[in-house]
Amino acid sequence: MADSETTPLAQNTASTPLADAEKIRMKRLAKLGQTSVGTTSHNSASAGTSNSKRALRVEETSVKQKKSPLPKSQVPAKSFEDWQNDTISKVLRITLDKSAAEKSSHVLIYLNTLVDELKEEYPENASGNFKLSQSLLDRALFARLSLDPNGMSDNDDTTIAIASLPAVPLFDYLVDCWKNVVDIKKNVLAREKMLDPAVLNQRIEVLDKVKGLVVSYAGLILQSPDMFPQVETSVPLGSQQLLPKLLAETDTDDGLPLEFVRDLAVRFENDEFEEATIRGVSAQIRHVNVLSDFRPALRAFTLLTEIKQIAAMLPTLPSWNPNHTTARTFEVATLVGPFCRLSTFPEEVKVTEAYFTNPQKRSQVDIDSAINSLRGTIQGIQKTLYRIFRNLVHASPAARGKVLEYFATAIRLNEKRAQMAVDLLTVGTDGFLTNLVTVLLKLSDPFMDAEYSKIDRIDPEYFRKSNRINISQETKIKANQQEAEAYYGNIPTDAQAPNFISEIFFLNVAMHHYGLLRTFANYNNFIKDLSDIQKQIERLKEERPQWSGTPIAVVNENLLKLREKEFEKMLSQKLAFDCQLMDPSLLTHSLRFYNLVMTWILRMVDPERKYPKERIRLPLPENPPEVFVMLPEYFIEDITEYFLFIAKYAPQIIAQNSSIELVDFIIVFLKSSSYVKNPYLKARLVEILFYFTLPFRGHSNGGLGTQLNQYPMSLEYLMPALMSFYVEVEQTGAHTQFYDKFNIRYNISQVFKCIRVHHTHRDKLKEESRNNMDSFVRFANLLMNDATFLLDESLTKLAEIYNIQTEMDRQEVWKSKPQQYRQEREALLQSLERQVTSYLTLGDETVGMLQYMSAEVAEPFLTPQIVDRLAAMLDYNLVTLVGPKCTELRVKEPEKYRFSRDGLLKQIIDIFLNLCNHKEFIQAVSHDGRSYSREIFLEANNRMRELKTQSETNIKKFHVFVNKVEEAFKRDAAGEEELGEIPEEFLDPVMYDLMEDPVILPTSKQTVDRSTIATHLLSDATDPFNREPLKIEDVIPNTELKQRIEAFKAERRKKSSDPPLTPYRI
Repeated sequence: MADSETTPLAQNTASTPLADAEKIRMKRLAKLGQTSVGTTSHNSASAGTSNSKRALRVEETSVKQKKSPLPKSQVPAKSFEDWQNDTISKVLRITLDKSAAEKSSHVLIYLNTLVDELKEEYPENASGNFKLSQSLLDRALFARLSLDPNGMSDNDDTTIAIASLPAVPLFDYLVDCWKNVVDIKKNVLAREKMLDPAVLNQRIEVLDKVKGLVVSYAGLILQSPDMFPQVETSVPLGSQQLLPKLLAETDTDDGLPLEFVRDLAVRFENDEFEEATIRGVSAQIRHVNVLSDFRPALRAFTLLTEIKQIAAMLPTLPSWNPNHTTARTFEVATLVGPFCRLSTFPEEVKVTEAYFTNPQKRSQVDIDSAINSLRGTIQGIQKTLYRIFRNLVHASPAARGKVLEYFATAIRLNEKRAQMAVDLLTVGTDGFLTNLVTVLLKLSDPFMDAEYSKIDRIDPEYFRKSNRINISQETKIKANQQEAEAYYGNIPTDAQAPNFISEIFFLNVAMHHYGLLRTFANYNNFIKDLSDIQKQIERLKEERPQWSGTPIAVVNENLLKLREKEFEKMLSQKLAFDCQLMDPSLLTHSLRFYNLVMTWILRMVDPERKYPKERIRLPLPENPPEVFVMLPEYFIEDITEYFLFIAKYAPQIIAQNSSIELVDFIIVFLKSSSYVKNPYLKARLVEILFYFTLPFRGHSNGGLGTQLNQYPMSLEYLMPALMSFYVEVEQTGAHTQFYDKFNIRYNISQVFKCIRVHHTHRDKLKEESRNNMDSFVRFANLLMNDATFLLDESLTKLAEIYNIQTEMDRQEVWKSKPQQYRQEREALLQSLERQVTSYLTLGDETVGMLQYMSAEVAEPFLTPQIVDRLAAMLDYNLVTLVGPKCTELRVKEPEKYRFSRDGLLKQIIDIFLNLCNHKEFIQAVSHDGRSYSREIFLEANNRMRELKTQSETNIKKFHVFVNKVEEAFKRDAAGEEELGEIPEEFLDPVMYDLMEDPVILPTSKQTVDRSTIATHLLSDATDPFNREPLKIEDVIPNTELKQRIEAFKAERRKKSSDPPLTPYRI
């Protein structure tokens, strides 16, 4: 406040000049400073207490509306001077007429000191008949406020006035005066049609002047509570006086009318007492939770932001976004932080204990009721938080910038949340960041309409134009660090600051990344820990008969009780998590936002930039747009993490909302694989499809199954995209790529299973086999490789399990073994069981794909690169399943391992049947000297007849096939006998077979058969001898060697066909 504002500048509009009024005021202040303050007498105190009970407010008078037409303006019954005197008297409870004070029983305070001054100034008015007016308003109110409720006086009139003062602080008195003047103004306006406009304007002018003066003095008293003598009270004075009134309900005796606060804010804009009050409101909630009475402070803070002047000032305060805070202190040190951290997450221990104790003993109805109750509270808080931030954003451009920076600071302080392992005490709470996400989602609503009408206002070059969000260390979608630094360092000279829509969009993406998505990760880890404890409890109970009565029984019993107690506590925490994190409104709102993000990205890569109004045409250009490859990788990563989360825990969300954007996004980036360098991001896209094809309540095809079999984009591109990615994951670049590929391909197989029922997808498969034969052959080769490895591992480990189980069944021998030996064997058994379950699950799906693919398109499986190896794999597994050692597969509880010997046998026989009419396959089976056996094949046929897993037609068909193979086998045997011993230089160095088409590898100079290297290159695009890159087009035909081999074969055949020579006899 400037010095000129230490007293209200109420203008005297009549005969007294402003300078004279100021001199008189200063004279009274000087007198006031010299007055000694004595203790109030008993009588004075009693009188003050009695008078404090008197009503201070003017009773509202209602104007009855007549149904008949209103009369024309009438001449007021009172003169303006009389009305003005009476009104000011009623509002301020003062008078210049002693008799009026006496008639009111001194409810009206007689200002005798002011009357005496006026007599001195106007000697012609010796009778002292003065009236209150605008010209005297400032002096009159000053005189009223100057009365010392604790003082003594020799003047009887002054003593009576002091005794009649209400025993309330002056601020309360002025608030009451403000209410009085507002009530009177309402009544005047209600009669406006009955008053002459000039009269109405006069009266409104007086009332506005009174109201303005009251507000000015109220603010001054808050600033300087000792400016006037105040009643002795335990109530804190000054700015602290405002806090309890703000916390009370508005428009109650204990509260403050919102309009009064607004008037105060306008009059004292950016004043210190306002900052102190705002800090005080915020501090009220610093140590409370949703169980405490947080509503008064939240309501007060919200009402303050409804006042534009306060809303504009609030973000400029030092405590809005203080420097040098940590992630945790930021939540309590900032003005709005304490409100944003209200939540039900497990970090709020008292909430969990109050609502979710003993979850296993409570009914689901009871638990649902508790969740719904808390969820309603949190939703109310989040709506109010949005209202607060919206008010601040709309207050002024400067305030808007400060609000955006607040969000950015919260993001910067919580960058550690994205790390794999982080101390949770060093980062923000889940509740705080989740609530900020909900605020940003609501601020994003205006540009999240169904048509995405404002999508082009999201600036794709935001990160070049603004450093509000730091992405310098973030991995980019397809750019290295050097490329990214060059790109972001080259800021366009004509670059304009990002618009508000862009600011909110990118802050929302980042807040999801560091906030909600990290909370998802925390929840996933929590569920895993909960599952582990449950398994420990189950294992202890299962093993109880073994350790019961042993020395370790006490230890195990205590451990069991401890785990059960821990499990109970974690169940309570899970419910607390679910209450806020699984709120359908939150998940749906985020889904709508990620639909926008996907649409924005797809529009960015669309060469015509017409998406979503028109479908994207594939394939995309070879080189993606630069602005796309420079985006942080988390733009795509977070989309996958979000949809995987709801797929696992809330699949109904996708079923209830639009999924077109998701399907388009997945297909485009699977089909345009080169646009994203991280194969694991693309793997997550497939994983999303997998989870959303799993059935859940009311949706037998999952959340996307129907969409995948009906949507044109899916029907055209999904099948080839999945096949292409099946091949791509063979080489991911990670050290775990060998095992990762099986999990990824398992997901692909499940999606295949979902879509292969539709004829369009099957037609697309056949089309791919015809138009892209090389690609399809590579796909088929990898499919066969996987089946070979998984079945071999599965059946081998089943045999090991059988051997250990057999050993353990011999009780006497088993118990005689050393304890360490038994423990090692038991541990090995558990390990084998885990491995075989995984391998059998993956193997079953892979063989199923082979079964399906070979039925639809046989040709790729008959190529030289594949057919021999496929036949050898099928022969070997057939021998394992029905041969002499098949008894080793008879493990206990095979269903526990997801093993069905007869089911696997049927799948393998089906593949034989799919290819049995092709001579290439018949020849390949007959060439398998390691595993082919007519007796084994016939045994398999008999097994199928016993189990009735094949029709009689198929059984006969298989028998005919076996006979053809046997005939070919005999021919092969005869042919090999013809050739005799083959020179080593004619043998393939890898397969040790006679080469048919020898070729030279250009870098290693080794000679191999063309079919051998072609098969190798299907899985690995390198020279097998030196690991140099190699393509089949690079090999060099070894014509000379081929001619020599042909000559060798011709010579041996000729020898075998010549008749034996007759011995010469003499």
